Amino acid sequence: MIENLHKIWEVEQYATLARLKGETTFTCYESVAEQLAGYTKARYQGAPEKTIEEVFTIYRGINIVPIDYYTEQGLITDIKVLYDSISNEVKDYRIGLGNNQGQTINRFLFPNMMTAEPKGRGSNSLRDRFLDDRKLHRAIKLCFEFREGQNLVSPTALRRALELVTGENVQNFKPMHARTLVEYLCPTIWGQVYDYSAGYGGRLLGITTSKMVFNYTGIDPNTETVGHLKYLNKLIHEAVGNSGQIIQSVSEEYEPEDIDLAFSSPPYFNLEKYCDEPTQCMNRYTTMDEWFEGYVVPTMRNIHKGLNTDGVFATNIADYKSYGNKEFKVVDRWISTAESLGFKHKQTIKMMLNTRPGVGNNKVEGREKFEGVYVFTK
Repeated sequence: MIENLHKIWEVEQYATLARLKGETTFTCYESVAEQLAGYTKARYQGAPEKTIEEVFTIYRGINIVPIDYYTEQGLITDIKVLYDSISNEVKDYRIGLGNNQGQTINRFLFPNMMTAEPKGRGSNSLRDRFLDDRKLHRAIKLCFEFREGQNLVSPTALRRALELVTGENVQNFKPMHARTLVEYLCPTIWGQVYDYSAGYGGRLLGITTSKMVFNYTGIDPNTETVGHLKYLNKLIHEAVGNSGQIIQSVSEEYEPEDIDLAFSSPPYFNLEKYCDEPTQCMNRYTTMDEWFEGYVVPTMRNIHKGLNTDGVFATNIADYKSYGNKEFKVVDRWISTAESLGFKHKQTIKMMLNTRPGVGNNKVEGREKFEGVYVFTK
């Protein structure tokens, strides 16, 4: 599997070089790291356009998507580090910013996350943005304009800037947030945790590296994603001895049993294009009414039936705008639907989010941004 991932990312030669050097992670930009570090804010302010063009030329000379890449040993090592890391905490029904541990693992292991597209924007994945000369120029400018300190145009800095270019991004659930929430919500140690939309492995990675040893079951309909989930599951077992169960199915049809906690972040019916398979929500449902009737209601019924008496059902979901600024109100309808099927809304946990730099996002004035995790019992 690791060789196939290197092939997908087109980094085979860099992976071979890393192994020969005994390195377990690499960016493919090691040979130009010192050169990139020389581009300071003062240098940019002295000749903005010239500086942007020089940095652009360096990146185009290698032309590899700027993320962290791994050898298999590197993945196992970082999973062990995650296992030994201290979890976040839920305090006053909030989880604070920060703690992105594990995100680099999943960016590499799920290349289809880097090619998924927000609906309505065409080819707007992270990889597409990097390969678009205009967007790459803009991302480099953002690095100089909004970052401070050193290494302004490092691969990590550029990747973050590319995520800001044109807005919408396909996001992955933070592993440490997943661990924190499950440790807080699951009513029993060694509990049975059901992830009804496993996605790009954030919850799998966070939950199965908890020292509370949860029994994780995750389902997902996407064939490619399931393959990567199974590989991540194998690596977790090799690293820390725990592992989950990965099943290719849809939550509308899968009937879980003996659940202590059902927790996920479900796919919106029209927000993101993951693949062309007919099992995908975006391909199955064309309106919000269809999505609620065909996806949400049967998924909730299956969870309610399989949930233990003192079990918990939790969902990370938010109202959103699609391309064209059309608003979709999801949260209140999700809560009322759950209550109509026999659930009780017990609490809401705020997961705090970063605000984007720019006008109207003055953090000094206390503007806060968050997504809710809506918690229910039977």
